[in-house]
Amino acid sequence: MNVHSVDKSMDNLVDKKKCIIKSALCLIQEHGFHGCPVSMVAKNAGVAAGTIYTYFENKDDLILGIFEYVVEEIKNYVSERDDISLLFKDRFYNYWKNLTDFYELNPSIHGFYDQFLNSPFNSEETQNKPNAWHEYAYSFFNEGIKRGEIKELNPIVLSILVNTNVNSIVRIKKNFKNKLAKNNMVLDEISHLIWDGIKAK
Repeated sequence: MNVHSVDKSMDNLVDKKKCIIKSALCLIQEHGFHGCPVSMVAKNAGVAAGTIYTYFENKDDLILGIFEYVVEEIKNYVSERDDISLLFKDRFYNYWKNLTDFYELNPSIHGFYDQFLNSPFNSEETQNKPNAWHEYAYSFFNEGIKRGEIKELNPIVLSILVNTNVNSIVRIKKNFKNKLAKNNMVLDEISHLIWDGIKAK
């Protein structure tokens, strides 16, 4: 087998794994973790059930694999749109907007992430593993502290404060869309309240 054939085979494996993950994300959004057996995921992805076990040991491993994919996707989307030449205040608002945009553009990922964090899968063991998104968020807020543009607080606390608020706002905007419009409520001002609370005096 030549190099090009190996590369093509690797690409096919990656594409098939991604297809399985995306299939599972859509089904989990609709049926939840417990309502998505491996057979359903395989059928929706257009692969044999046995194919899934090429990539994942069992359903639990599939869920954890999806989580790893999701945090990488969030990190990539937000970090690739960060402009380090800007003042940290502007970068903060971009961070907020980009994270919000990502969740709204990818409701299945947002739903999965929200559900995962409140499930037994989010165990101490899982929390102690490397997490690309958490590491990026930590470094982002730590840089703001080092620049003297935000208060000297624990970067983990800052990332929790911001990320959980964005997560909640996206959920509220989805679940109460008509009510928000009827009352002319704009939730974007929450980002200003957060910034005012963490900026250096």
